[in-house]
Amino acid sequence: MSTEMETFSKLLSLAKCFKGFGLDDLRSLLSISSKAIWQAGEDAFAEGSDGRDMYIICSGKVNIWRKNGGKKVILASLSEGESFGEMGLIRGTGRSAGATALEETVALRIRYEKLHQAPSAATLLYKNIAQALAERLKIANDIIVFQSQTGAGLPPLSTIGRRHRAK
Repeated sequence: MSTEMETFSKLLSLAKCFKGFGLDDLRSLLSISSKAIWQAGEDAFAEGSDGRDMYIICSGKVNIWRKNGGKKVILASLSEGESFGEMGLIRGTGRSAGATALEETVALRIRYEKLHQAPSAATLLYKNIAQALAERLKIANDIIVFQSQTGAGLPPLSTIGRRHRAK
């Protein structure tokens, strides 16, 4: 095994999205992936932009954000071994949030268009993404319940999950 493969194997073993991957699956996925690098303050992508790539951070840190009233609201701060962009990989519509590097960041880029070239790895990846998104949904539900218990206004249930158009 090459030194580069050992390095990637070690770094990617930290990533939850690679749970259950064997060495062959990892090699297969790495063969269709590429490296992405951002400098501090540089956007990996903006909220609403098109994109189907997902990323696994090898080094550095990234903030995930959404705009509210013209200001960026930080949803999460991610570091080595964590992934982002999964929803773009799955949904194929505009990005639901933006991502900005907090420092020089190196990530593994997985492109939707190439996943069919690694079907076994893609199956495992999608399974792990589904588990991660289910956990994020649980957390979001807990936040909504907490807000309702503290008297915060909630959106009408009829609006949840619907796309809104500007009037």
